[in-house]
Amino acid sequence: MAERLPYYEQKYSRLRDVTLCYLVSGDGKKVLIAMKKRGFGKGKLNGIGGKVESGESITDALIRETSEEIGTRLLEFEKVGMINFYFENSPPDKDFNQRVHVFLGRKWEGEPSESEEMAPMWTDVSRLPLEKMWADDEYWLPLVLSGKKIVASFLFENEEKISEMKIEEVNVVE
Repeated sequence: MAERLPYYEQKYSRLRDVTLCYLVSGDGKKVLIAMKKRGFGKGKLNGIGGKVESGESITDALIRETSEEIGTRLLEFEKVGMINFYFENSPPDKDFNQRVHVFLGRKWEGEPSESEEMAPMWTDVSRLPLEKMWADDEYWLPLVLSGKKIVASFLFENEEKISEMKIEEVNVVE
């Protein structure tokens, strides 16, 4: 099989920027994930986040999305990953290809609560419900929850099947 990931990385060099945040308990043993209730990824467990709006910085989008989706205000967070996602069979009118800026939230105000978009829940870091999450999560999420930083790319054949991937551990994520 020919490698298609380099083609996608070249063809889609400009990707839609989105944020993704996982709140982590003070002892690092629990992580907040949420069931997506509507839209792209409906029915999957994921972190909190969404599209960066025009004129908005990545961190402003991160704080806004976290507030909108689970009712908390992030106070301390760390960027731990940058992941490019490509969907080779996505419809031309959909902009599913995206650059995801991944953060861990360390301190916040407010108690995470359900919204029209997300239903949050705490889970043990050691027992992530990967079967209910995106297929790529098993490859990178345990790494960032263990303190590593990553830069990665995933090429999906469809929403469920990864065709190709690459993950690099890095010292700093820009």
